[in-house]
Amino acid sequence: MIRKRLARLREQIHEILSANLSPGGIGWAVGIGLFIGAQPLYGIHFGVCLVVARLFKLNEAVMYAAANISNPFFAPFLIAAEIEIGEYFRHGKSTGVDTSAFHQSFWQALKTAPDLFLSCCYGSLVLGVVLAATLGPLAWAIALWRQRRETDNPG
Repeated sequence: MIRKRLARLREQIHEILSANLSPGGIGWAVGIGLFIGAQPLYGIHFGVCLVVARLFKLNEAVMYAAANISNPFFAPFLIAAEIEIGEYFRHGKSTGVDTSAFHQSFWQALKTAPDLFLSCCYGSLVLGVVLAATLGPLAWAIALWRQRRETDNPG
């Protein structure tokens, strides 16, 4: 009984990891995953990736791995870039990182949070498109190169 369940679980994991690993599928999964990962949807990236990957029949694992660009190591830089880009598109100028917010009272900082979040949302759309449009085709090219190399040198 347990062996059958473990065998079925292994099969399901193998299906998920090996679904649509064509170079085009990898490129699309990476591009869309990066776009999703750039959005300020913290806590629901996995669910969004799962739904979008199934909708477009892309590899769920590759898409979620790409969406993890918003991990704790990169997120501060990603958020700062998104706010800067959003500020530029909203106000026509980049304001630079304002450290005076660190010296404000909690309530003063809380008043500016909606404005910064709006800038982050605008900036995340732009940055997400740029990341997807540059790194998605790069992933496709690398996957195509690897596929050609494997067919030229079997074994």
